[in-house]
Amino acid sequence: MGTRSPVVRSKLHVAAKLIAVNRTDRLQAVIEALRSAAPEKLTSTELASRFEVTARTIERDLSSLREAGVPVVAPSGRQGGYSLDLHHTIPPVHLNAAEATAVVVSLARNTGGRFAESNLTARRKVLGAMSAVDAGAARRLSGQVHGIQKAADELVPASVIQDAIGSHEVVNIRYRRDDGTISTREIEPIGLVSRDRAWQVVAWCRLRDDHRTFRLDRIEEATSTGEVSPERQATSEFSFPLSQPGLFP
Repeated sequence: MGTRSPVVRSKLHVAAKLIAVNRTDRLQAVIEALRSAAPEKLTSTELASRFEVTARTIERDLSSLREAGVPVVAPSGRQGGYSLDLHHTIPPVHLNAAEATAVVVSLARNTGGRFAESNLTARRKVLGAMSAVDAGAARRLSGQVHGIQKAADELVPASVIQDAIGSHEVVNIRYRRDDGTISTREIEPIGLVSRDRAWQVVAWCRLRDDHRTFRLDRIEEATSTGEVSPERQATSEFSFPLSQPGLFP
């Protein structure tokens, strides 16, 4: 076979790019079709008819989506269809270039802790959805914004508190007071709020038998006890979402 001319190679390259773009658009469209149909299911034949491709192509697309972590539920039985698990996904969020850049820069400043891996994948997804020009600008800006990263042992208390909030567990902490003295107590974490440029843990303090807030950076040690926190009646001041002015925008 003879060598292709530069013109033919250029045309083939453009065609390959268009196929890749079209497939990317179709994959996103398939996700939205499944989302809008939920809780009903769609068969590969129905999806193929909608997107004017073969059922085999749709099945390859769905397989790729599952491999990428999209919660596509496979059919059960010959008459089954595909569906999207809405409990493990969110609908598209439309951001302008400035908003997307703000998200990328914020994520770039927080690369450690429990959400390090999710932080990285989220940043890649946002950058991947931006235009080449905007993504380049976001990368340059995030490269110029630096924060002092805490040592790994300093991140442990925050991770334990975050886990305890989600699992409603009692936590034993060593807490440094304003005067520098150390106290040990059991708390029942309720949530985290950002106030006065510092993260604070809202919790039921068993030592004081009342709701209290604790600065996260003053919790020197945190250990889960494995005990499930009992249900407590929150006061208006400590109920979530917190309505105190200045805590949230």
